[in-house]
Parts: sequence; C-alpha cells; structure tokens
Amino acid sequence: MRVTTRTFPDPQGLCPVPVTEYTMQNDQGISVSCINYGCIITDVRMPDRNGAVESIVLRFPDLTGYIAHGSLYLGAMVGRTAGRIDDASFELDGAMYHLPKNDGTNSLHGNGEFSTALWEAEVFDLPDPTVCDHRQKVSVTFFYTSPAGSNGYPGEVHAEVTYLLNNNNEFHILYRATTTEDTLFDPTNHTYFNLSGDLKQDILSQVLIADVDRFVELRDDLIPTGTILPVDGTAFDFRLGEPFSQGRVSDHPQNVMVGHGYDHPFLFREAGNHSLRMTDAASGRALTLTTDAPAFVMYTCNEPEEGIELAGGPLVPFAGAALEAQGWPDAVHLPEAPSPVLKQGETFRRETVWSFALV
Repeated sequence: MRVTTRTFPDPQGLCPVPVTEYTMQNDQGISVSCINYGCIITDVRMPDRNGAVESIVLRFPDLTGYIAHGSLYLGAMVGRTAGRIDDASFELDGAMYHLPKNDGTNSLHGNGEFSTALWEAEVFDLPDPTVCDHRQKVSVTFFYTSPAGSNGYPGEVHAEVTYLLNNNNEFHILYRATTTEDTLFDPTNHTYFNLSGDLKQDILSQVLIADVDRFVELRDDLIPTGTILPVDGTAFDFRLGEPFSQGRVSDHPQNVMVGHGYDHPFLFREAGNHSLRMTDAASGRALTLTTDAPAFVMYTCNEPEEGIELAGGPLVPFAGAALEAQGWPDAVHLPEAPSPVLKQGETFRRETVWSFALV
C-alpha cells in the first residue's frame, strides 16, 4: 500500500497557493484520491469483474470545475452543517443566530465553508500493528479551524477528517471536532457514485438496498415539513433492493417535486451502525456504505444544470447518486430529531465506511 502526491491541476490559477492531491492505493487495485481544497475526494477507482480499473465517482479533471461549480459539492467535505436550515436562522442557548441565505431564504451546507477551505494535511503510511497478518492501512488527515462567528455560527470549531484505506477494500471517513462554544455541527461527505465505470452509463439501472422504513417529507424549498412518512408502497422503499429508476417513473408527489428522483433524508430506525448497498449488474461492482450517522440524504442528480463537463463526459440527469451520511437536515428545528448541537467540552465523532466488492 502507498500514498502518492502531486500538485493538482489549476490551469486558471484560481487558488492563491498550490493544491495537493493525495492518492491512497491498496494491493487490491482500489485507489482513492483527495485534495486539501475542501477535502474533496477527486477520484475513486476500482476493478470491474473483468479487471478493468475505472473511476466510480463524478469528478472534474482540474480545480477549475470544482471552483466554478461549487454548488454541486462534488466529492466535498460539507460543514459546519450539512443540508438546509430553515430561514437561515436558529436559536441556541437563548440567543438567535443568522446565517447566510445561499439557497433562497434558507442556508445550505454551511454556506460552503468547509468545501472551499484550504485544509492542513498529514499523511500516515504505516503498517497496522493491531492486525496479526500484517495487512496495512494508509491515510490522510485534514485539519481546519473555523473561526468563531464564521458564517454566523457561534464558537471556534477545530475540525479533523481522516480518509483511511486498508487492504480489506475498506475506505474510512472519520470526523472529529471540538468547539469553544455550544454550536451546530453535522458534517458529511458529498461524493456522487456511479458504478458503471468512467460514466459509461447513468445510474438508473443500478440498484440500492437500504434497510430504512421512513423518509422525511419536504416542502417545495426542500426544507423538512416535520412529517415523517413510511416508505411502504412508495418509490422510497429500497428494503428489498430497487433500481434508482423507480424514482424517475414514480408519480409520488415527493418524487415529482424534486425532478422525478430523490433529494430526501432517509431515517435509520435506531442508534448504532447501519448499511446501504449500491450494485451495478453490468460491471459487477458493489459499494456498501456503513455509518453511525442517524440518517442519509440521497440526491440523484435529477435536473442538473446543462453544459457542465466532468472528467469522462457531460453532467446528465442521474449521472450519479450522492449518499450523504449525516444527521437530519434542519434538525435544530425538529424536536424529534437527534440533536445537532456540539457542546463546549465535548468531542464530535462520527465514522462512515465505504466497502468495495464484486458481485
């Protein structure tokens, strides 16, 4: 296993300092690349059933695309809080806080602070002493301090995210954060997956299995209404495994409202680790996502802006699925939701694991 580095292409000189790309590669042909701009995952490559190694994520070839189309959050670390906050405001400890309105009258994805920041980085390329058969792991840890008051949030937040790849074909995302004042903190990673390889096809025929029986109803501005709906008998039921295409053909008002697809939070039933699995019969690739987050938001790129060129081809409807492990969006306004508050003196910890396999 190894980690290699290079200066990430910035042909228009948009970043004031060079951006570094780190590529972690294991002995099974899996590699994950990431940059210190926004902790963006710039590529994930794995073999298909015939041994052809291809990219399985949506990506831009250089920094130009990530900066010009930052609203896609392609592969980025999203924070301080993932998702939307109603009216870009919240009350905490008796005080009102007002955030930038970057999505109509609402706040989205922490106003892009984490996804556009330049993070410090440390590389770890050492054997794992806890594994007796000497399998290895390699990792990159990114560090960022969000100043008190940044984008309207209270508290100075010290955030870390570690990307770790091992020889079991597992990629770990580990979050850690502390704050100097009580604040909101609920990050996620916003990678879009397409298992066909190098964008050969869209994701409509690819299958998702997710053991969730509830999803969140949304208003037309994509803020939760507060109503939790059962998946039974709807295109939101993936418990037995269904193709993403079921959302495209559905006449459910929630599918229609978001462009005949998905942009919805799905709620896990209890605390602990949960999994969902995405498969592609044509390539034989499978991705299992395991997380201790209480929910995941699925966005299927339903109605993308036209004219955006990715590495491998144009951005088309259903080019990829973002499976965002996180807390409930707008949780600060939902009494039944797990609290999104990070308190002074406490440490935020969360882990999501992507496991790669062939079927």
